[in-house]
Amino acid sequence: MKLTRRQRVETALNHMEPDRVPRDMTITMKPYQDLLEYLHMSDELWWDEWAHAFPKPEVLEKLDIDVMHLPFGRTADGFWDMNCREYIDEWGCKKIKVEDENGGFLFQMVDHPLSGAESIEDIERYDWPGLDEPRLENFERYVRQLYNETDFALTMTFGGNVFERSHYLRGMENFFVDLLIEPEKAAAVMDKVLEINLHRNEQILKAVGKHLTYFRFQGEDLGSQDGPLIALTTFRDVVKPRLQTEWQTAKKEFLKQNPSGKICIHSCGAVYDFIPDFIEMGADILNPLQPNAKGMDTARIKKEFGERLCFHGGIDSQGPIAKGSVRDVVEEVKLRLENLMEGGGYILSPSHNFQSDTTPEKIAALYEAAGEFGRYGMK
Repeated sequence: MKLTRRQRVETALNHMEPDRVPRDMTITMKPYQDLLEYLHMSDELWWDEWAHAFPKPEVLEKLDIDVMHLPFGRTADGFWDMNCREYIDEWGCKKIKVEDENGGFLFQMVDHPLSGAESIEDIERYDWPGLDEPRLENFERYVRQLYNETDFALTMTFGGNVFERSHYLRGMENFFVDLLIEPEKAAAVMDKVLEINLHRNEQILKAVGKHLTYFRFQGEDLGSQDGPLIALTTFRDVVKPRLQTEWQTAKKEFLKQNPSGKICIHSCGAVYDFIPDFIEMGADILNPLQPNAKGMDTARIKKEFGERLCFHGGIDSQGPIAKGSVRDVVEEVKLRLENLMEGGGYILSPSHNFQSDTTPEKIAALYEAAGEFGRYGMK
């Protein structure tokens, strides 16, 4: 029996095999504009500070994609200014627009407002974002309408960034020195971010949690291409307790709203060593499963952790998608499906947002290959 998109994703996330592997698409502005032209379609171009575009339902339907990402704070009453060149975010970090040779862009951080903090008192005196109730009425109405009028598995990204935002605020070098030399200072920054997140997560989940299939925390990138960014012992001593508090608190609230809801955590790079801890901390889904990072062999990870953890991503966005041929993309899809699809627990997606070096022809080929080779019961 053919499943709805939402049912397909729910089935996979419960470690069962649906009719086919569910699909997602995360994409930045330039390739999305190129894709719209290729598909002879138009859109209003909603995007966030990471230049992540939010395709409308018609585009997702055209590519037979199952997941729809919700642009939190970017509903009909607000868009990002396409001409924005720089801004200071609510945490006080200044970012400037950096464009690449292909017409893509991102906002690069150029200021770390807590870089000069010499004591915990300096950190506590900082002008932290308030705990005002987020404005959710319009957003709740928007999400409810999508839930009732489409069959997409709805998801959104919020919270998280406890580890990452702390080094945004302190500067990476300062923060990593803190972790080793003055861990109480690193903890003080993370605790302030955590306090704000816990409040906001609760309000968001109370408003829209019942309509989400899963949600993803903002990134906690713990790996580079070549290995972990911090030692596992440091992670367990200082970082893990804060992340675990947020993950488990949010999961408890989410399950009140949706008893079958799942949480997804995002950590790029070589994070193999952290995976058992992620599972212990309450993660249901790991994104992006970056296959070209050291130790991130998709077949091995599926074999070792696939009964306890679902995977989202896996299609190498730095390799064939960016640099290869259409045929290379097809072979990449076949390989990751072979490694990850058995037994459910996999949502096919690029290992990171499609970037400006990805052509629409290769995006279309990726999803066509997923349709051809991602059906269960083919053997």
